Amino acid sequence: MKRGTGTRRGAAVTAAVMGLFGLLTVVAGGAVLFNVGDARADAGSIVPVVLWMNFLAGFLYLVAAAGLFGLKPWTVRVLLVAVVLLVIAVIGFVVHLASGEAYEQRTAFALPFRLLVTLFLYAAARYFVRSPATLRAVDRKP
Repeated sequence: MKRGTGTRRGAAVTAAVMGLFGLLTVVAGGAVLFNVGDARADAGSIVPVVLWMNFLAGFLYLVAAAGLFGLKPWTVRVLLVAVVLLVIAVIGFVVHLASGEAYEQRTAFALPFRLLVTLFLYAAARYFVRSPATLRAVDRKP
């Protein structure tokens, strides 16, 4: 294995996982937002700010996945925006809870999980985009 190949492969695998996560997020969130089938009724008591922030973050995962495949430095900033959106979702969820509104228990587990996954993807993107082996590999591209 040539020097830098493992880093490029790791970035590609991470980008593929991120792209799949983004696609699932957009499809699931879009189905509930736009009431495809009975998705809205099946979702139960939704928290609008959480739903919208997740939906928007899904598009950012897709953009960041494309950036990570190309080892683009802007990938990190895109994922940072996703982290900020999810922090806004957490704040909105806390406000929703404090106001006594209904919510689904799965939201209380899914939101912190999604935030942690996004933080992991952000850290991974920083590693892959800024690692010396990757920078050398990118410099050799025409």
